[in-house]
Amino acid sequence: MSNLVSSRPRRNYLPAVLIMPAFAVVFAIAVISFGWLLWLSLTDLKFGDPMSKANLVGLDNYNWLVFNEHSTFWDSVKTTLIYIAGTLIPQLVLGFGLAMLLNRKMRGRPALTAILIIPVVMMPSMVGMTWRLYFAPEGLVNFFVETLTGARLNWYGPDLALLAVIIVDIWEWTPFFVLILLAGLQTLPVEVYEAAKVDGASRWDAFVTITLPLMRPLLLTTLILRFMDVLRIFDVIFAMFGGGPGEVTTTLPIYVYRATLVAREVGRGSAASIMLVIVIVILTFLLIRLRERVKVEV
Repeated sequence: MSNLVSSRPRRNYLPAVLIMPAFAVVFAIAVISFGWLLWLSLTDLKFGDPMSKANLVGLDNYNWLVFNEHSTFWDSVKTTLIYIAGTLIPQLVLGFGLAMLLNRKMRGRPALTAILIIPVVMMPSMVGMTWRLYFAPEGLVNFFVETLTGARLNWYGPDLALLAVIIVDIWEWTPFFVLILLAGLQTLPVEVYEAAKVDGASRWDAFVTITLPLMRPLLLTTLILRFMDVLRIFDVIFAMFGGGPGEVTTTLPIYVYRATLVAREVGRGSAASIMLVIVIVILTFLLIRLRERVKVEV
């Protein structure tokens, strides 16, 4: 019996011990910040007023956001959902397609990969300001549009402003999908494709039966990472249109900014922040569960 006990491998707790201080600091900051934000969401504090003037109002801020007819909270939720769908789906499709193209043997692939990464590493505020100039009536975008169609579009208007920021996000973050998915494609076993080729499988058959199933966990992982970032994006949209014109590009983070710093309603802004955090946690949890299920099936 003693031999059996001694033969068991000993657990190495050193990695956990080394990471524990950093984890404890990050966890403590997150919990304290969330608790402070939650308390603010239950008050009627105005931005710039001392904390002594904050009065507890319970769930009034949440009730106002959700049910008041003057609240534009649900409009910002709708805008956020449109923004997420309009950016994530094209980025995933374009990124996967470009990764498949770059996965082939070709000259200059390192140079092309280096060029693709430029939009990702650029400062977001600079991206927003640059593309704001590109979308100007006399800007670069209208130059090409007018050359091809003869029409000059008003990208600053309420009809096209949201589309403009979606286009910029696709341009900026599609390379993120390309880089990660390209790395995943390069790790796939070559033997499986050779066996499928011997069996007479076409490239499309190999893509559907081999590439997609093997890449599905990585596709979902990349989607989850980008999804968490899209939900809290602020800088590019703010630099381009500041959430306008009107409420057209007011996503949830822009709404929190406007409620807190523009309208000076700290309580309502904090309540909107809490609701945003809850939405991010729930949707991320569901996507992770979906990823685990797909990983098990694969």
